[in-house]
Amino acid sequence: MTTTVSLAVVLGIALGGAFGAAMRLLLDRYLRGGVLIANTLGCFVLGFLFGEFSVLQAEDATMDLWIPSEPVLAVVAIGLVGALSTFSTVSLRVAQLWMDGRRGRALFTWTSHVLCGITAGVLGVAVSGMQALG
Repeated sequence: MTTTVSLAVVLGIALGGAFGAAMRLLLDRYLRGGVLIANTLGCFVLGFLFGEFSVLQAEDATMDLWIPSEPVLAVVAIGLVGALSTFSTVSLRVAQLWMDGRRGRALFTWTSHVLCGITAGVLGVAVSGMQALG
């Protein structure tokens, strides 16, 4: 996805990023495993957007379908989901666990985030109808 960078797109990404970061903070603060939930949700949404956008582009252009514009996708994918599902938070926590000598917990944390992320991304694509292309 390549979109023209304009002031509106930059401001939209900033606004989406602010909302995504606030959502991640609230999930982390109020739910056990909140960062894992945020990362998994972000991977699912990105997988869904990828699959949905691919299906819509492949279908007949004469059909009356709403296809999100690239700036809208940029705001959601880069801004909202990018801030919601940051793996830097996980990386920091894993490094802290590792340095505290809790290496098993560190490996479990990293592995669970990666596996949940991959699984959620695949499920997002599947739910979007991407399998209709195959």
